[in-house]
Amino acid sequence: MYLFIKHSLLLFIFTISSCTTVSQQHILNTEGNRAYLTAHYQEAAQRYEKALEAAQKNKDQQYIAIASYGLGRANIKLCRLDEAEHWLKKSIQAREALADSNLAYLSQNLSELARLYMAQLRYADAITLFYKATPMLYRLKEDNNDPIALANQLDAYEEALRKTGRTAEADTIANKAKELRQNNRGKVALFKAEAIPQSCLAHDN
Repeated sequence: MYLFIKHSLLLFIFTISSCTTVSQQHILNTEGNRAYLTAHYQEAAQRYEKALEAAQKNKDQQYIAIASYGLGRANIKLCRLDEAEHWLKKSIQAREALADSNLAYLSQNLSELARLYMAQLRYADAITLFYKATPMLYRLKEDNNDPIALANQLDAYEEALRKTGRTAEADTIANKAKELRQNNRGKVALFKAEAIPQSCLAHDN
């Protein structure tokens, strides 16, 4: 599983194998992970902020991307959607300058922000990100690794296209999702995106 890395186990945890010592940003990021996974989102955000500061000080571009991504997700949980968008954008900018690694992929960041935009009914913004992420997913062989999760994401892409009147494109994406499900009967999604609570959306201005 590549884009659709299990958030609860791997998403924020990244080790640079060439390092002989564990960096401060890694330690702080891991502490953020632990807080996030135990639903202590404010603490998680604080740890990710410190991890980002350490990464910037040490010019560690991988952890700048990783900590920014963690801040984006933690702020979603805190219903700070403007801040979440800011940090997810920052994570994308940082990730675009790096090669994909074994635990971190640009498509992951793009998809996370696209899901936020879908929840906010910002369909045109979501389409731009889905358009970028979708070919990446196929290059990562998500159609083999986690086909139902890919089909679920294509469903969201299709919805965004239909909401903006792009029916022909929506039909094409719908057929891709249908084909994935037909070719993988009995399978379930390994990755399941976390829904943004309606209470957060009620506070979204």
